[in-house]
Amino acid sequence: MKRAHLLLMLFGLLCGGAGAQSRPSTPPNMIVILADDLGYGDLGCTGSKQIKTPSLDRLAKEGVFCSRAYVTAPMCSPSRMGLLTGRFPKRYGITTNPNVKVDYLPESHYGLPQTEKLIPEYLKPYGYRSAVFGKWHLGHTKGYTPPERGFTHWWGFLGGSRPYFPVKKEAEGLSPSAIESNFTDKKDITYLTDDITDRAVEFLQEAGKDKKPFFMFVSYNAPHWPYQAKPEDIAKFKNVQNRDRRIYCAMVYAMDKGVGRILDALKKDGLERDTIVVFLSDNGGAPEAPSCNAPFRGAKRQHFEGGVRVPFIIRYPADKRLAAGSVCRQPVSTVDLLPALLKANGHQIPKKLDGMDILELVGNKKASVPRTFFWCTDYTSAVLDGDLKYLLVADRAPQFYSVTDDPQEQKDLYFSKHQDADPLAKKLGTYLTTTPACRFPDSISWSAKLMREYDRTTPDKQPE
Repeated sequence: MKRAHLLLMLFGLLCGGAGAQSRPSTPPNMIVILADDLGYGDLGCTGSKQIKTPSLDRLAKEGVFCSRAYVTAPMCSPSRMGLLTGRFPKRYGITTNPNVKVDYLPESHYGLPQTEKLIPEYLKPYGYRSAVFGKWHLGHTKGYTPPERGFTHWWGFLGGSRPYFPVKKEAEGLSPSAIESNFTDKKDITYLTDDITDRAVEFLQEAGKDKKPFFMFVSYNAPHWPYQAKPEDIAKFKNVQNRDRRIYCAMVYAMDKGVGRILDALKKDGLERDTIVVFLSDNGGAPEAPSCNAPFRGAKRQHFEGGVRVPFIIRYPADKRLAAGSVCRQPVSTVDLLPALLKANGHQIPKKLDGMDILELVGNKKASVPRTFFWCTDYTSAVLDGDLKYLLVADRAPQFYSVTDDPQEQKDLYFSKHQDADPLAKKLGTYLTTTPACRFPDSISWSAKLMREYDRTTPDKQPE
């Protein structure tokens, strides 16, 4: 990371004042729109032949599509943690979702450690309001809820999933699937994707009036299981033969409509120019889901590209370095979002953060900045260093790929170029031995399932 930071600083000096003049003088707002278990190939702008996503395609035309964007974990909870902390989650002992409760650990052990500082806590001294709407999945006990982690506005559910349509009150009241809020009594559900969008639009209307800077995290649970969509949306995909795939397509379509409403509200309330909008997924589509991770190999829970490489769009009209309709091939990560906000507010990036300023990375047209990313579950781990990936899966030989020459990870280079793999093995070993052990274990059944998935995974293809 230090080498990468130095290269970026040198680039800035070489460019002189031209780059500085194109940077906005006003600290930006930021909206992060996060899909849940979205397949890489399930957007119009990523090649889908079945799902129309005009709002996200519009965002890509008005912003920058990052073709080598990565999350910090191939599953929901640690991926969200990495985004909000700007740190790889194993640095604070998180390697998996809280899938199973063990008797010897308290409920609070399953949340994002309180030692970690989140984006809204970093931004509070600069007068930012912070909102999160939708799925939390970062802890549901006292001390771990959004209002206790710096968010001024919270509406959503604390767990990992819940029904999209209304349920009986006795079921609704079971934490952590119940809808909660710290600012409104509107907790009734119509269709959850629409309801999350409603809260986001209402927040923007308020922000347009008071003009205070804000960070808004729109955390959709779509298109995560359970597969539920509105009949009128399902009808638009009647030619899709597989029932679950048909509903999944309708769920993505509904989310795209929600993104469109958010973009329209930004423009209407005069916030468009000074707001960074980021869209991405928390990880790849699940192997058991009717999603499509084409053209990549792998899925949720795996360190292949299909599990950790996600569609990522960033738009910021005030920053002239971000050319509309362009493609950024520079490796970027969700840990790069917090540093951008800190730099924009005149704050130096803390050394403990793993990210860099994403605006500088995306706006850099001259040279690629080398990056190093780590991923870890209970029994698997990987490091991406530049273009090379070193992957460890329990009880088998290491794997070694060049993800630029072989993005589908079909040519394992370990035995032919193991001398090139050795430096990555050392980096990964250092990372694993200098970071805490997992705060809570995954279930044996989940881990065994993961091993089987690694054995049978192949590159995805677009369904006709």
